[in-house]
Amino acid sequence: MLIGLSLLAGLALQGVHASQYERFDDLDVHYVVFNTTDISPEMADRYDLTRAPDRGLINIAGRRRAEDGNSTPVRLELDGTVTNLLGQSQPLAFREVEDPQAIYYLETIRFSDRETLRFHIGVTDTETGKRHELRFQKALWRQ
Repeated sequence: MLIGLSLLAGLALQGVHASQYERFDDLDVHYVVFNTTDISPEMADRYDLTRAPDRGLINIAGRRRAEDGNSTPVRLELDGTVTNLLGQSQPLAFREVEDPQAIYYLETIRFSDRETLRFHIGVTDTETGKRHELRFQKALWRQ
């Protein structure tokens, strides 16, 4: 699984949570949400991210699986919202980051302490034009 090799390699060294994924035909959409304070200051500078106890980072990447088990990065178009349990929502506007072996999408969000957030993200595979819905929730704590 090669989500943002540089970004996740740095995060893995810090013990950040594992990625999850959703499978749509031959497209695997990997996603992870965590507090930006889990990122080193150097990594935050490199990706122009604000580290703060009330900010979360969403990282999404698409990989196309081949029959031989190998996978290649897929360019995606993403749109969506994040909603708290009170029904307050905010739109998501991802920015694309490309590394030599991966393409991934980043967005930061604000959250309250111990807040459970529901994510609804439209994922369009730009190679096939197929659109998929990615839905998940995540609880975040200030650190």
